[in-house]
Amino acid sequence: MYKKKINRFYSQIDLPFQETKQVYLEDIFKTLEREFNLRKNSKQFFLDLGSGTGQVIIYSAINYEIRSIGIEIDPILIKEAKKSIRLLKENNISKRKALHKITLLLGDFYSHNLKNYDFIYIYSLPTMQKYLKHVFQTAKSRAIVISHMYQLKGLTEYLEFRFKLDHNKEIQEVSTFFYRKI
Repeated sequence: MYKKKINRFYSQIDLPFQETKQVYLEDIFKTLEREFNLRKNSKQFFLDLGSGTGQVIIYSAINYEIRSIGIEIDPILIKEAKKSIRLLKENNISKRKALHKITLLLGDFYSHNLKNYDFIYIYSLPTMQKYLKHVFQTAKSRAIVISHMYQLKGLTEYLEFRFKLDHNKEIQEVSTFFYRKI
């Protein structure tokens, strides 16, 4: 675990819950598959930093059957995610095996080591990005970092920009940015 601690209170202020709309997930994961070698039923690990209600890791586990881990600081959102997973297991027997590949961690991702993850997803506000240097410093070499909505700035010593995905699903311009850990 990374030793530097950031006050939990500040983490929650800097990271208000913003959910990735379901309509974007298919495009994001197809891009990971096409451009970055995401493979179904592989031993790859997918991490969602600030996983909220778990929809990104649920999508990852169900559609790609890879280990899907979510780190969330808000215990209420963890509880909601667990409830969603439980209901899916009860109502969709065919997806039970895939849903067992999900792990939810209650904690502050600012203090989590990212060395084991192949894909790291984040929906970060520009105001929080100044705190991300040490987070990505711990990521393993060649890991793919996915940033939904906002380009990651000031991290060029750790991340190399690789691809921009423009979503043409709504009137508002929405993009997802893909980086590779140097």
